[in-house]
Amino acid sequence: MSLETLSDSRIFKYQFEMAIKREVDAVWSLMTDGINDWWMTDFRALGAGSVMSLRAEMGGRLVETGENHESLEWYRVQMCTPGKSIYLVGYMAPDWGGPTVSMLKLALESKDGAALLTVSDALMGNITESSVKSAQSGWEMMFHDGLKAHAEA
Repeated sequence: MSLETLSDSRIFKYQFEMAIKREVDAVWSLMTDGINDWWMTDFRALGAGSVMSLRAEMGGRLVETGENHESLEWYRVQMCTPGKSIYLVGYMAPDWGGPTVSMLKLALESKDGAALLTVSDALMGNITESSVKSAQSGWEMMFHDGLKAHAEA
């Protein structure tokens, strides 16, 4: 049986900022080397016992590894300026609402004695207003309740 579907591709961009009361270098280190410590359980596709890792260099990967050696590549690093910004490209399979490409940028700068994190994402593919709102609110929760809460504890 053959199943063929033709659908339109859409593009949507969003951005938000978040002040984190720590020095930029400390936040960068937590954001990259310490990612497993703050990545929230609800956002682990391979289960609560999985491990998150991010190699912050061009060609590096944001990977989740499960307890039984399952693995998921969330993003690949397109560009990295250590301590300042990291550009990530990720793919979502049809099982997760795709096919969709996410081009996520995480940028840090010092502002008023804190680290200002700017998160911007461009989604292209099978996206709806609902899926974009879900992606944005998910990242806002992850960075606020995960990274920021961990960094300021």
